[in-house]
Amino acid sequence: MESMSGMIQPVGPEPPLVYWIRRGTVLLIVITLLLGAWWFLGSRSSAAPGELTSATEEITEEVVDENGEVIATDAVPAVPAEPTECADSAIEVTATTDSSTYRVGQQDPVLTLTITNVGDVSCFRDIGSKANELKITSGGYHVWSSDDCATDEQENVTLMEPGQQAVSSITWKSRLSQKGCPDDGKGRKAKAGRYEVVGRNLNVESEGIPFALSNKRD
Repeated sequence: MESMSGMIQPVGPEPPLVYWIRRGTVLLIVITLLLGAWWFLGSRSSAAPGELTSATEEITEEVVDENGEVIATDAVPAVPAEPTECADSAIEVTATTDSSTYRVGQQDPVLTLTITNVGDVSCFRDIGSKANELKITSGGYHVWSSDDCATDEQENVTLMEPGQQAVSSITWKSRLSQKGCPDDGKGRKAKAGRYEVVGRNLNVESEGIPFALSNKRD
């Protein structure tokens, strides 16, 4: 009991108030240290998400002169997002032929479809046979389409870099076709005349490219 009383009741040559002040000072220091440690640990845990977020934000660095005025600003671009599906506005489709004139019954046109990512970012695009079409018209009338008798309707979703092209070609046997392929692709032979080929990828179409079938010899 005496030892416990000595811990509670200050004993010594100095007045009791002096010892109480000393004890209060020590207690205050301990409390301050504990609060400081709690604040430090709490600030570290709350700063972690902020550090991750700042990595995806634009960082601006300013250069100032001796008067403290900004003379240059450099911006670090944000981290690019993951590639998504290409917008139609980022896709350009062109159709071409290997010649402008063909002799009827002797030459078959080779048609080429080119799909280009004209956007500024990489994106995914279906460039498979199911998404593509080459069609031929004459005077506004349907003559032939690669979709009419298509048997291969596969998807081919590809990551296309800016400026990247996907190219595919097909030979038109100079025969007429209809949707659903009722004649098994053995329609009548196309006659001499002027024709136009148009390419398509999903909802994006190319401009029409003219060519001719001719009975004349070179």
